[in-house]
Amino acid sequence: MSRNDSVSAQSSLMSAIYGQSEGQAFEAQGLAVYRRSLAANAKRALEVSFPTVYQLVGDDCFTLLSNHFLHVHPLAVGDWGEWGSELPAWIATNADFDEVPYLGDCAQLDWLCHQCERAADISADLASLSLLTEHDTYQLSMQFCSGAALLPSQHPVVDIWNAHHTSSDEDLFAQASNSITNQNSQTALIWRPEWKAQVSLLCPAEQLWLQRTLAGQSIGAALDEVGNTNFSFETWLPQAIQSGLLRGIKSLKNN
Repeated sequence: MSRNDSVSAQSSLMSAIYGQSEGQAFEAQGLAVYRRSLAANAKRALEVSFPTVYQLVGDDCFTLLSNHFLHVHPLAVGDWGEWGSELPAWIATNADFDEVPYLGDCAQLDWLCHQCERAADISADLASLSLLTEHDTYQLSMQFCSGAALLPSQHPVVDIWNAHHTSSDEDLFAQASNSITNQNSQTALIWRPEWKAQVSLLCPAEQLWLQRTLAGQSIGAALDEVGNTNFSFETWLPQAIQSGLLRGIKSLKNN
């Protein structure tokens, strides 16, 4: 068999396994084994990447969700950990989940946490903080920890996340339930101080500050934008260092 024939055969087999073709050329029992294995691996991968979604919908529904998603978005990479980025948007546009309108954003928060934990480490350089006193802040930017990200949502994603990722606390579930009922909007900050991603709720002023500085805007320009809010750089800075969010300061001239 030539290399082209081999590639064609592999492609035909994968298409049959994913149910994208009838697969008459392959033995039915063998295909069934492959499909069961594939479905099991897909479900396990999504359970790891989307733990909040798994808890929200339950095992049976999650199995159906995983199978349907796998059919629409087959594995296109060799790493199951990189598969699933389309799930939040798929959930958000799937009428089956209309009764759980916050599920898509919860999935997006799960995915950002998953990606945060897989991001390459960034070493802290606290000595670089001296640049704040030595240089114009319009020529400086923030160096944040690996995978730091924001998620603005029309739903109380932080309360929901806390209820499902903190040891059983009925008060947190009650808070999440009330927030859902009241249709609260929340913006989540995702960061990784060590190996585990963390999630916290941002007020509007800190959200604006982090939107600008995470995007690489200079410290001086970002401070100008939050100048009419209650944001305090002097209060935020030591908290960001202590929490592991901030890794150091960079000179924009060197970028």
